[in-house]
Amino acid sequence: MKYAIFHRLPLILAAVLLMTGCNTAYKMTYLQDMSYNMAYPAKPAPELIVHKGDMLAIQVYSSSPELVAPFRLSGTASADNGKGVDVYTVDSAGEIVFPVIGRVKVEGKTLRSVQDQIADLISRGGYIKSPTVWARIANFTVTVVGNAGNTVIPVEDSSINILQVIARSGGVKGGGNNIKEVTVIRTEGDVRTAHKVNLRSKGLFDSPVFYLQQGDIVYVKPQGAQLSSSGQTALSFATVALSLGTIITNFILWSNR
Repeated sequence: MKYAIFHRLPLILAAVLLMTGCNTAYKMTYLQDMSYNMAYPAKPAPELIVHKGDMLAIQVYSSSPELVAPFRLSGTASADNGKGVDVYTVDSAGEIVFPVIGRVKVEGKTLRSVQDQIADLISRGGYIKSPTVWARIANFTVTVVGNAGNTVIPVEDSSINILQVIARSGGVKGGGNNIKEVTVIRTEGDVRTAHKVNLRSKGLFDSPVFYLQQGDIVYVKPQGAQLSSSGQTALSFATVALSLGTIITNFILWSNR
């Protein structure tokens, strides 16, 4: 009877490996509480709000191109990465200085409001009858630190969510419990606030920081001491060996009863 255990070692080892792997995979699973074939309300991305220090890429369009020329900055020094779009920095007063129409208050407004405001000023000034104005935040970046890498991610569009940022940074590394405690640090005016989100829960979609804003910092807390790849491998083998030893010991004691 006591020798039968040795014939069952492969089965026992496979069970230990399976349990260890399943436990790790479970911890690393995102959105665990979502159900298949169930409709969940999806909130649209909120419009970005302009802050002091933002750099606004603005372009004026018209059916008569010659009328647009006065509303371009001279030279190319302020062009948006060589794309031919002029960039205006929001100063400490929350304003930009726009050609011809002068100072424009933009702080606290959405990009859509800024576009409409500039178009209205150009139209009411009698410069262009029906201008079209396009604007975006040229320095929209999100910083990622911690166990999801250390990088600054530029955002070309006006919308990005936290899952997209985590994916673009290479994903969460190490253990799985740290995806339950991801912190987003957001600065609005003179106030800096830390928001905690859980990537393992569908409640993430309802978080005020699911959609990120310019200047947000995403921090994934390291789980315990960080090991090299060889150290992680050794730790994994040690964990499996300890689990296997415990199972074998208990099995021997049970067989000798």
